[in-house]
Amino acid sequence: MTERGADIHRVFHDVERAASAGPAVEFLRAVEAAPSVLAYRTRLEEHLAPVAGETVLDVGCGAGHHAAAIAAARAAADAPGPVVGMDRPRMLEEAADRYGDAVRWLPGAAEAMPLEDDSVDAVYAERVLMYVDDAVDVVAEMARVRRPGGRVALFELDYASMVLGGDPKTADEVLGVVCGTVACDRMGRALGRLLTDAGVLVVEQAPFAMPIPPPVWASAVRAPVEEAVADGRLDAGRVAAWFDAVEAPGAYPGSVTGVLACGR
Repeated sequence: MTERGADIHRVFHDVERAASAGPAVEFLRAVEAAPSVLAYRTRLEEHLAPVAGETVLDVGCGAGHHAAAIAAARAAADAPGPVVGMDRPRMLEEAADRYGDAVRWLPGAAEAMPLEDDSVDAVYAERVLMYVDDAVDVVAEMARVRRPGGRVALFELDYASMVLGGDPKTADEVLGVVCGTVACDRMGRALGRLLTDAGVLVVEQAPFAMPIPPPVWASAVRAPVEEAVADGRLDAGRVAAWFDAVEAPGAYPGSVTGVLACGR
């Protein structure tokens, strides 16, 4: 049986009001080494491809893992340049504690970035838009701060594409609960349109199959579903039987499709 975790979606939606940023930090750390995450990040970084002196912006950098990795890779490749990680102050405290000044940590809201027009060469956001109330504003801001011809990359999960094992009826009910935990459960498929509407030329859209590892399952699936059982939205007996089935040895609990969209 998988251990229950905190509903991570609630924490990410408003980390400043959460009781603690700890669940978000631990969640991000747990998924960093997932093969599916490494796969899409490899392609994302190939698209950004910063040369020496260029500025890279990570919008919604969280605890700073990816921004710090990009800074280290640039230094190792003899292509140094500023890497800026932007997020809410609470997450940046965690990032600065872990990675120091290898990255410039910039407090700010993605919907109104504290940056000048045409001030960065490459900008990206990953698993951010699904939590914001107005993705249009965020992508417009990314386009605004990007220099003409600069690179943009977005990666988002498309929760409505989630495939769950077990009894189909219960799986559909579980999916309905999980999709309701994010601001947009179809964000992955919307990325190309968002970029185009912001005046960015889309050069690639690629789907990635994302298996759901135990840390994600506990906090992104089990926690909100158990909350739905507790408040009477789902039947306790059927949900318990469903969890037993999909968490049994050899069972396939589920996966979700993520989409990487790249533009210039």
